[in-house]
Amino acid sequence: MPHTPDNPALASAPRRIAHAAALLIVFAAIVVCVKWIDVSSFARWQTELLYWNYAAHVLMIAVAVCAALTLKRSWAEYGLTGQRCKRGVLIGLCSGATLALLPLVLEAVFGQLELQSRLAGYWISTVVFQVLFVGFGEELLFRGFFQAEWNRVFVRRFHIGRVRFGFGLLATALLFGMGHWLNPFNPLRDRFALDWSALIFTTSAGLILGFSRELTGSLVAAVLIHVAADVYPAMFLKGTPGGLGMAVGWGVAVAVLIFAAHLPSADDAAPPEPQGD
Repeated sequence: MPHTPDNPALASAPRRIAHAAALLIVFAAIVVCVKWIDVSSFARWQTELLYWNYAAHVLMIAVAVCAALTLKRSWAEYGLTGQRCKRGVLIGLCSGATLALLPLVLEAVFGQLELQSRLAGYWISTVVFQVLFVGFGEELLFRGFFQAEWNRVFVRRFHIGRVRFGFGLLATALLFGMGHWLNPFNPLRDRFALDWSALIFTTSAGLILGFSRELTGSLVAAVLIHVAADVYPAMFLKGTPGGLGMAVGWGVAVAVLIFAAHLPSADDAAPPEPQGD
């Protein structure tokens, strides 16, 4: 099936175990670096000037780029491809439109729509950060680098419609969730809290974003959905109507992706029989 370069899982169990261990080490190293950045003098300067944590997301982009160069992966393997770009844009917009707009509409209807005052003076920085560094940066790291590399550990033995996926999608979603779960945790600041609701929510979101990556073969749809999902919580005060709108929006995104997965395409072939791990 031509949606993504079908990299077969590594042949031997020891190689797959080593590859999985290396991915976990990379993830742990990123977390440690992000926590160190948080206590550095650079972080204070960055917060005063830009408000958002750009450095952590520059690190994420750098890891993915360095991995592609070091491991000699093609950019297409990490989802950076112009093939079927229009399809990715269409699926991303259809999946993300309700997610971005419905929370705002419901908050406005109930008279609760209000921008976050803490962002006053940082609106341009917020838009740039959410689109390029969160939307693109996190997707390049997780749906690009991690998902492609986990797909080398696990065979893509399952399918929904014409879309093949495997445990690599789940592993990536779990890492995505854990990264957000650890957001409040920083021993360097004597902070040991964990965000359990973020773990559940972002792991679930990671499954949806990962499926869009397998569906389209690129990061375009995943980036658009990610950006759409961040419009309301990043820029507006959160309320019950908006939360309900987000839930409905994610449901619509799932429905759109599953519908798209079943649409016939001239270059689609039926998923092959799964091979053993």
